[in-house]
Amino acid sequence: MNPKDLLYHHINSILVFSGAKNISVWHPQLNDEMGSFNVGEFGPNETPIEASQVGEVNVFAKQDSAFNNMAFKAISATTLLVKITEEPLADSIYSNLASNNKATASEIASRRAPIKTFDDNTWFLMQFNFAQQIPNWLSPDQSNQQLMVSSDKLVTVQHMLQSTVMQMRLISEFLTLLSDPLTNLCSRTVLQNKIAQLSNQYSVGLIMVHCIDFHQINRKFGNEFGDNVIREIAELLKSSTRENDILSRYGGALFGVAFPVNEKTDVASFAKKLQLILQQRHYLDGAINLAFDVGAAIIEYSEDYPSKSACASVLISRADQALKAAQKEEKPSIITWHKDDFSLYQQKFNYLGGIFTADTITDYRNMLLLWDISSLIADKYDFSQLAQSVIQRLAQTFDFMCAGVIGPNEQQQQYLYSIDSNDDAVAMTAQDSAFLTEIKQMQQSVMASDKPSERLVGSTIILVLPLEIETADCLFICGKASQFEVKHDTQVLLSGLTRQLGKALRRSKLEEELNRKLESQNEQLQHELTQLKEGLQVSSIIYRSQAMANLLKHAKRAAMTDTTVLITGESGTGKERLINALHQMGNRNNKSLVIVDCGSIPESLIESELFGYVKGAFTGAQNTSSGKVLDAEGGILVLDEIGELPLNMQTKLLRFVQEKHFTPVGGNKVITVDVKIIAVTNRDLAFEVEQGNFRKDLYYRLNVLTLYNPPLRERPEDIELLATHFLTKYAEQFKLEKRNLSTNALQKMLHYTWPGNIRELENRLMQATLLCEGKVIEWGLLNIEDDVRPTAAQTENHSRLPAQSPAPPYPGVNSLVNSNNNHAGYSEPDYNAERFSSQQDNNSTNNYARSEVHTTMVSAQHCTEMLLDIFKQTLSQAGQHPQFVNAPFGSWIEDELIIKTYIASDRKMRLTAARLSISQSTARRKVDKILAEGDMTESHRPSNWHVISEALAPIANGQVVLKNCVAQIKLLVLESILSTPVYSMAQAAEMLGVSEPTFYKLKRELDASQ
Repeated sequence: MNPKDLLYHHINSILVFSGAKNISVWHPQLNDEMGSFNVGEFGPNETPIEASQVGEVNVFAKQDSAFNNMAFKAISATTLLVKITEEPLADSIYSNLASNNKATASEIASRRAPIKTFDDNTWFLMQFNFAQQIPNWLSPDQSNQQLMVSSDKLVTVQHMLQSTVMQMRLISEFLTLLSDPLTNLCSRTVLQNKIAQLSNQYSVGLIMVHCIDFHQINRKFGNEFGDNVIREIAELLKSSTRENDILSRYGGALFGVAFPVNEKTDVASFAKKLQLILQQRHYLDGAINLAFDVGAAIIEYSEDYPSKSACASVLISRADQALKAAQKEEKPSIITWHKDDFSLYQQKFNYLGGIFTADTITDYRNMLLLWDISSLIADKYDFSQLAQSVIQRLAQTFDFMCAGVIGPNEQQQQYLYSIDSNDDAVAMTAQDSAFLTEIKQMQQSVMASDKPSERLVGSTIILVLPLEIETADCLFICGKASQFEVKHDTQVLLSGLTRQLGKALRRSKLEEELNRKLESQNEQLQHELTQLKEGLQVSSIIYRSQAMANLLKHAKRAAMTDTTVLITGESGTGKERLINALHQMGNRNNKSLVIVDCGSIPESLIESELFGYVKGAFTGAQNTSSGKVLDAEGGILVLDEIGELPLNMQTKLLRFVQEKHFTPVGGNKVITVDVKIIAVTNRDLAFEVEQGNFRKDLYYRLNVLTLYNPPLRERPEDIELLATHFLTKYAEQFKLEKRNLSTNALQKMLHYTWPGNIRELENRLMQATLLCEGKVIEWGLLNIEDDVRPTAAQTENHSRLPAQSPAPPYPGVNSLVNSNNNHAGYSEPDYNAERFSSQQDNNSTNNYARSEVHTTMVSAQHCTEMLLDIFKQTLSQAGQHPQFVNAPFGSWIEDELIIKTYIASDRKMRLTAARLSISQSTARRKVDKILAEGDMTESHRPSNWHVISEALAPIANGQVVLKNCVAQIKLLVLESILSTPVYSMAQAAEMLGVSEPTFYKLKRELDASQ
């Protein structure tokens, strides 16, 4: 409903209430802009009030009422004229203040003088015509004064007339906003609304007229003369168009004329006529002539668009494109839009390209968005940051779920983001990634048509727009259809922004390509030089691999906090250097770094070493000792080989780790310390927890932030860099000329598994440096038996090996495979039973293992007794050979059992773990380690080793089921070792293949079982 309709209904209410036959209104401003206001039926001799009658009104009678801005005059017995004065804004404010708060009004009046208007003649007239005569309660006759004052009807009418004043003011202000103040032509917003209304019933034509070089008039004659020219053009357009045509001034010297058309309407002829009229006119009293460019377009009634607003936007865009084409001509021209010559998406983004709507708030939003994103594109050079910032800015305007920039293939870098609850662009979630398949399909159609594509998938709308940089990159936006509405102005705005984003992407690609060309020549040399310089420092870590880069990145974050850190990794991987790096990079680098080797301290002394003791706490405690923990006050306490701690000591350590306070041995005073704890181990603590060798609560307390130091085989990129460092180091140390590795040696080093990790690499290179007589070190000087070492490809996940593979990774396994049919006591596993057992309950390890074996079972007790005798005989005979005096028989036997079980289980890790009573992760780790070391050939074992191999076969086949199999075999080996002459417990631990603390723990278990 428009403002005129609202005013009409209000005046009609006054008509009904007063009993008048008709009412007419004259307003000096609104009658010119909106036409006359006449309500009711007018007879043949009755005419509405006209402007010519206003001057005849001289005397009005004031009515006594709450309003002093109304006066009445009886023109005849049946006609009443009411003059209503519109109060100035300042007066109305003071009037309201006075009526609501007299004290406030007087206070304001005392501080400021009353504001008086310079012109109090702002008024309008209302004429009432009655069928018989003016009612007594409404008559201005003085004899009826008392009747009028007491009449409720009069008060009601006066209130209704005062409400009319307020509506007039609101309508006047509304029209001021909608019209151009210079020409009184409708604004751009009104033009678009009216085009949308016309398109409901007609095909609509639009002509855009632009005065060429109008800015020269302002520059030459001044703005006042320029305004006069604009008014003259507007008046000329009014006189040259029909009354129902819609005239608008867009701004400057740009005008629009919209009108309904039919099949007989020649828009091009009308445009030519307007151009001719405008160019024949002499402006500024004949001082100048002007030239005009004209663009014309039509939108047919039959064309289908989502909304009439979109229809109006398309028509404006077409006319704008035609005008832009006309402006490119050398002389004033007229261009009419045709679909064969123009495309909505061929036109470059411009201020009339469709981003303006009928909503000024939306227009402001679009312009602000355009400005912000243009600023981002100008300021940010890294496209990844730019894409994230642009999408985040779009999310602040439009309500969508995810967006990004996708390329033609997955190898190309993708920029995919989801929008969180704070409208921040974060890494795309798995839920939003489900739309990528649909988006990629749409991307293909977008690149084929070079036009945006919009698709509704369920309740989600997906919009894909090309970046238009001669690549297949596209911008996509996904949002709920109920929240993310893709209107015409939105799509045109986003199309323009994606073009700018495409230019930024092309700029980024060109910069990246240029930088790669400039940096590729010296990047590697510079990196190596930097690493070599750092390598001269004691605590430096030399690397170039991504695995170590990630480790150091995490280590840097861990160093800046006081969180407990757990460092894991194989022996020789450089864990101590990582500890030093954590110390140097942290905020405690100026404090002490105290390292406690938990594996080298006897069990009886570990508590006093850590927490100290008071004088007299035990025999020999002649003085008080502060302990390692207190020595580390304010700094870092490193618990090296934490996995070797006895269980009873783990309980005491748990309390300290939790509370950061302790009590010295023999003392009663609790001491609180401020230390950062770093625990180091080469054991699998999770497995130790499963086996009951490590407290679960202590494990979780230490495992807050874990740093895994990868073995050298997992970072082959670092081998050459480390080798260069060590060769330089030993050349300087031994005062020799620096040696270099041959190409063959380097290649073999890259494929060697390095079971001793960096420590082995360093020792091999030191040996080669001393033995090399020339400048080049060949593979043979490294003294590495490459024929027994598997390649990296051979030591991959063994689940990928074929079940019937006849070629195991190394000769030791070959001998085991060949022994399947040669050695007594070994038989192939029952694969039918295996397939059957895979369908059973996997929770019981023993039940699972029993389901795998033959029906003919071997007694577990008989098997262990036989194994014990064989172990004793083997150790007794081997002890007489100097090669096997301190050999790690415990580790050998365990490896033999594990690898035989692995092969007998057809390389099925789950079945291997079940037969050995260990976890699958532990089984996989042990098998990988055995295959990597590859030293199980019989030349490395005693001559009677095959006897042990045959004795272990029933367990490997599943004919014998031992509870805690690996642990029980370890105890049998321990018992056998203790039955042979040994010089010390340290030698016994070495023969068992464990550390001394573990040896003592196993010995206690053996004593308890006997």
